[in-house]
This record gives sequence, structure tokens and C-alpha cells, in this order.
Amino acid sequence: MSDAPTVCANCHIMQSHLDGWYKSSHRNVAVCNDCHTPHTFLAKYYVKALNGYHHSLAFTTGNFHEPIQIRQSNRLVTEMACRHCHSDIVDEIDALHTPDKDMSCIRCHNSVGHLEF
Repeated sequence: MSDAPTVCANCHIMQSHLDGWYKSSHRNVAVCNDCHTPHTFLAKYYVKALNGYHHSLAFTTGNFHEPIQIRQSNRLVTEMACRHCHSDIVDEIDALHTPDKDMSCIRCHNSVGHLEF
């Protein structure tokens, strides 16, 4: 239920993501939930509950891919968060391009929130 990034990294597999977030420009303006959950109340807590269930199951059973990979549904949530916070510039970019299902902020800016070292 917390917004604290350290809570998201309570599993060792997320530590590198937290370390990368500390080095990113987003650390001053966004926490994990700002980018990885929807901005509406019900949708936010639905995604948090669903991810909490899947993460608990994966870490309890040890059945998860390493390095951790984002699910397609969570990739869409993150894409929508980019578009929400950066709507002014995204709207200008979208106006210049034909709608393309491959047009994605995180396709080109995949390490913005978690700089790799």
C-alpha cells in the first residue's frame, strides 16, 4: 500500500531497479507507483493487488525470470504514465506520426526511470 520505493525493492531482484532509479532524473519527480500504476484510484489499487499477488506467488515459489521482465499489461500501464505526465510533448509527437501500435515512449526511453550503470 506504500508509495516508498524501498518497499518495492524489498525483494533482492528489484534492488538494481531501485539503484537505477536513484541515479535517474525521475527520482526527483516520481516514485514507482507514479510510473507503474494507473493514476485513477480504482485502477491503481486493482493493478497493485494483481501485481502483489503475482509477485508474492513468483517469489514464494521461486518461479520467476531473472532478470525480472515487465509483463505486457504493466508495460501498457507504464506507457500510459509517460503519456499522462508528458502529455504536452507526446501530443505534439503523436500529431506528426500516423498512429502506430509500435509507437511507444519506453521503446526508445526504456532506461529513463532506471538508469543502468
